[in-house]
Amino acid sequence: MSYDLNITAVCDHRIYRELITLEDDRRSLRFGRPLSSSNIDLYASENIVPKTAYTIIYDPQTITIQQPRMILLKNKWKQTEDYFEVVYITFKSFCPKCAGIEVINDIQYDIRGQLRQIRNENLLLQNLEKFTITEIQSNPFHTFIGTSLTALLGQRITDVSYVTSKVTQEISTTLDVLKSLQDQYISAGRTVTDGELFDSIENVRVRFDEEDPTIIRTDVTVLARSGRNVDFTQYMQLPIG
Repeated sequence: MSYDLNITAVCDHRIYRELITLEDDRRSLRFGRPLSSSNIDLYASENIVPKTAYTIIYDPQTITIQQPRMILLKNKWKQTEDYFEVVYITFKSFCPKCAGIEVINDIQYDIRGQLRQIRNENLLLQNLEKFTITEIQSNPFHTFIGTSLTALLGQRITDVSYVTSKVTQEISTTLDVLKSLQDQYISAGRTVTDGELFDSIENVRVRFDEEDPTIIRTDVTVLARSGRNVDFTQYMQLPIG
């Protein structure tokens, strides 16, 4: 509970070592996605190709607004057995890593090669979300963590007040479990900062989307022991009838 991995980062839309084909003219190589910067690295069978050996041009076969650009070698490539890879940056709407949302969740390393950790209020936020979205008893090692909110999915709800009460109760119960676990870690001598410690629930607001009543939005504000508020939002979708 005193540390966790920081897996959220802003996506750089960087395509790493994409395999591309040398065309019949033995000079042209086309990117798989639009190129947002002319700063690229081209490899021929693991060996980097000097930037003086090629130029970046607009692809004459493409008529889209965000035109993919292509590599044009200054001379025909003679080695027939070589294969080509390229490192470049694309536009966010074409990025296969973040699918246009600009945020990725993946393991990260710092400049020393160590796994990046998340701390303080950011760690508390991650734990709040984890305890809320986890289905109760789905983790065989920690069956007491989570909520039964997923049991609402697939049900027909006629009583809106019941949904509001149920969601609020489930969140309160699971955060009580979180607080109890944190108290145990402190008693055991684990290092936990005030920003990581859950103190109390300040507000739980459950509301149905005005345009789509099958979507429930829950906004939660909690107070960390540091005195700072931490906010998070969870969405659910279920049939109403």
